[in-house]
Amino acid sequence: MRVIWAALAAIVMSVGFLAGCNASATGGPLNAAGGVGTSTATGGVPVSATGDSSAGLSGDSSAGAGRGSPAGAGGALSVAATASSPSCGGKVTDVQDVERLVNEPVGCPGALNTFWHGELGDAWTTPRFVPYHDGEVPDDECGRQVNDPRQFADNALYCTLDDTVAYSVDFLDELTRIGGPTYPLFVLMHELSHRGDRIGGNLGVVTRAEENQADCFAGRQASAAHDAGRIAVTDALQGALLFYSLGDTSGGWFAQEPASAPDAHGSPRQRAQAFAFGYLRDSATCHRIGKSETGDVSF
Repeated sequence: MRVIWAALAAIVMSVGFLAGCNASATGGPLNAAGGVGTSTATGGVPVSATGDSSAGLSGDSSAGAGRGSPAGAGGALSVAATASSPSCGGKVTDVQDVERLVNEPVGCPGALNTFWHGELGDAWTTPRFVPYHDGEVPDDECGRQVNDPRQFADNALYCTLDDTVAYSVDFLDELTRIGGPTYPLFVLMHELSHRGDRIGGNLGVVTRAEENQADCFAGRQASAAHDAGRIAVTDALQGALLFYSLGDTSGGWFAQEPASAPDAHGSPRQRAQAFAFGYLRDSATCHRIGKSETGDVSF
């Protein structure tokens, strides 16, 4: 555990080094311009896929991390179409394993439904996933209200209007190509965290705090998956890098918006710290992050 602490601490503190690898944000999250406020959608990922593995993704994914030939590259992730596996367990090595981990019923070690049932009890129900392709709108209430495919391209979000998690298959495929199957897994963990926070009545006091809290709970789910032998420690390190490069940069969104803005996310350092704190600490830490009126993550 001491080695893991040191490695994650090095990631979240080495901002100067990582900034040279981070692609700058080119667009805001779903609710930045499309009229979908926090009452309808939360957790929109503020990124646009560049299509260039050498550049990474602008905003949320780790530029430079996982370059080359990641496991599971090129496979479309269609969580909604996958029934719960009759068996539990197995390491995440491709997108099919991600589907299984997300869909496995309560009781399967490391499964996301098992984690959230442990947090919320029977208040947690099986989530509904809504995959769609860029150029489409998701078949949920947020898609019907906004009805502008541009606002959903290269994105993932939790829609509070009908309790759904929607995601662009193209976006998650791109994440898989760049960083392997745990990249889209961590994004889905973030969105499920918004759902868990809403069900549990533990919403962040401002938008940035809410987003950082969701990053923290993504780390909590990653920790549970690791403890069950589903993902490796190196995947958790990749996760910190992923959330680092998904952060709002000082020259972009972060400097232009207050912490309470509907599209506010944490800075690169804040997002990496939040994920690392969730992985290494406990749920109470995540709730404290959610109570920060400035969206700060430091304690």
